[in-house]
Amino acid sequence: MDIEYLLVLQNFREATGNVLSPLMNWVSKFSVSFWAFAMILVIYWVLDRKAGRNLIAGLGAGLFANGFLKLTFCVYRPWIRDIRVEPFGDSKVAATGYSFPSGHSTWATAVFGGIGMWVRKISKLLAVVFFALVALTLFSRNYLGVHTPQDVVVGFLTTSLMMYLMARLEKWSEEDPSRDRIILAAGLVLCVAAVVYYMVKPYPLTVLEDGSLLVDPKKMIADSFEGIGYISSYVICRYIEKRKFAFDTQCSRKQRLIIAILALIPAYFWMTGLAPAIMAVNRNVGKFVQFFVIVIYSMIIVPWVMSLTARHTKDN
Repeated sequence: MDIEYLLVLQNFREATGNVLSPLMNWVSKFSVSFWAFAMILVIYWVLDRKAGRNLIAGLGAGLFANGFLKLTFCVYRPWIRDIRVEPFGDSKVAATGYSFPSGHSTWATAVFGGIGMWVRKISKLLAVVFFALVALTLFSRNYLGVHTPQDVVVGFLTTSLMMYLMARLEKWSEEDPSRDRIILAAGLVLCVAAVVYYMVKPYPLTVLEDGSLLVDPKKMIADSFEGIGYISSYVICRYIEKRKFAFDTQCSRKQRLIIAILALIPAYFWMTGLAPAIMAVNRNVGKFVQFFVIVIYSMIIVPWVMSLTARHTKDN
């Protein structure tokens, strides 16, 4: 039934001359772009430190859970399951890793959904826009032929659950600051356990007539390392940030905005240039360091600069 649904959408694409496909492709790509991530950073740096930290945590937890489920269930992509499925444009090339659950759905739910939940108290209209982006992203993955309905639904539900749990965990830690050590230790142990699990678990090995693998598990593992790099860095940075920096009270909003705009420049070049270059050499390492470094940059280096700016302004 899931494949038949994708074929119905595929027939609609072809019958309408792919008139909607470029829009769906853009929405899909934007959900996992640097600029989607940058919206979280601006909220964290400039508008609401606590809410921003929760958004950062929700995305990291979502990516970690997504990677775990992908490598646990090892579901092949729709066009591998049925050769009649032909994704639009470069969607087939851009879709990496196993199919279930959808990584784009994870990103859209954590970023757009998280921002929508935060902004709903300020503007219901803006909240509706962000929630609509979540729904449109999920549908776009089906429309482009790269994910089944269950892929996007489970991606949405899993990420929503992880966002809720991370918010509850944050409240739990606020009741007793010493609990931050428990979160730090548990997070690091979880990441180490995940690496061991990914490396030793068996994977499906479908061999073709020419002796090659239909899907190489080694290539599928790589995407899951972004969640490990993200969470391991987050629990460390969270512990330090909460104790060393008070940039949201020390630095004026105007100063934070200026610094944030400037800080996005090196962040952009890291996420879109340097990190992909490392992936080209070693995809596992590249995926890990991409988010390990950007979280350190976002939660330690930029707040440190803001704190220095505040002290310098006060001294003068």
